[in-house]
Amino acid sequence: MNSMIYKSQILKGCILLLFLIFQVGTIQSENLKSLVNLEGNWKFSIGDDPARAIPDYNDSDWKNVFVPNSWEDNGYENYNGFAWYRKSFQIREAFNREYLYLYMGYIDDVDEVYLNGKLIGASGNFPPRMRTAYDIPRMYPVPANLLRKGGTNVIAVRVYDGIQNGGITQGPVGIFIDKDQERMDIDLTGYWDFECGNSVDQGNLKCVTYRKGKIFVPGFWEARGYNDLDGKAKYTKEFNYPSDRSTSGKALILGVIDDEDEVYLNGERIRWIGYKRGSSWSGNSNHTTFRAYQIPKSLLKSSGVNVIEVMVKDYTGPGGIYRGPIGITDIELAEEMVKREYKDHRSGFEKFIDYWFD
Repeated sequence: MNSMIYKSQILKGCILLLFLIFQVGTIQSENLKSLVNLEGNWKFSIGDDPARAIPDYNDSDWKNVFVPNSWEDNGYENYNGFAWYRKSFQIREAFNREYLYLYMGYIDDVDEVYLNGKLIGASGNFPPRMRTAYDIPRMYPVPANLLRKGGTNVIAVRVYDGIQNGGITQGPVGIFIDKDQERMDIDLTGYWDFECGNSVDQGNLKCVTYRKGKIFVPGFWEARGYNDLDGKAKYTKEFNYPSDRSTSGKALILGVIDDEDEVYLNGERIRWIGYKRGSSWSGNSNHTTFRAYQIPKSLLKSSGVNVIEVMVKDYTGPGGIYRGPIGITDIELAEEMVKREYKDHRSGFEKFIDYWFD
């Protein structure tokens, strides 16, 4: 009897251990390749001076702080106001892309980010009409021609904090490329026509990546200057499909969208690909669900212009087509990505159940 009780306790312990293992946080599914890791020591100084954005500005007497971490945890307790960060780096990894992605994690409250003296991104509004963007993940597109290959590059970040913790508080912080983007037959990242009821913030008009009436995809629209945009917006993209490629067995990939979407190709609505072949999602309001859409036969034009229209509705918080990859690929690859994303975003309980019963 004691032996059976002991074995039962061991079994319960093993089951509990497995459940706790599967309860560990969700793996980030985005297939990013790091070109430059920018986490670590940065130069830091409180106060405000636009000259600090200049690459050869003398910051030799600035303090070193660790990024990502609030400036309060770096020794600047109870400080609210303006401050600047600066970081020098080199790119040693080879790349062949028009744009890279600078991830700056979360910044509390407002920021402007300069690369080699050029404003490449801004989120929130500075005083006197301060508007926080503390909850918006910063991902800014970086034109590759701004980077000095083999030379020294300088990132300067202007930050304003109004209350409580301030600074570059969470990661990741670095320059990345999306490896899955390279698997697309047709790359649809870049500028899309954009229509919404809001005007872009004045600070973003000075960004080198700003284009009137357009938005860079992927990325939260708040990180493109459309702060507090909750409601409907429309993305439109025109593209040509190569005449020497088959138009059958294809899918449109739109990464992840917050919150709801309707997608049209050449005027016809196309729908999500479900986790299992032949199935489709029952709803489309999940702001973390990977978007892949099967393209019906003969809908994709091999000659002439194709038009994608994406209607997005965001209820609260960040919104838009915020994560890649973005493009057209084979249906088999699309299904593979859908399955990978589904598995990576299961809850700990779902992973535990699937382990025993799948």
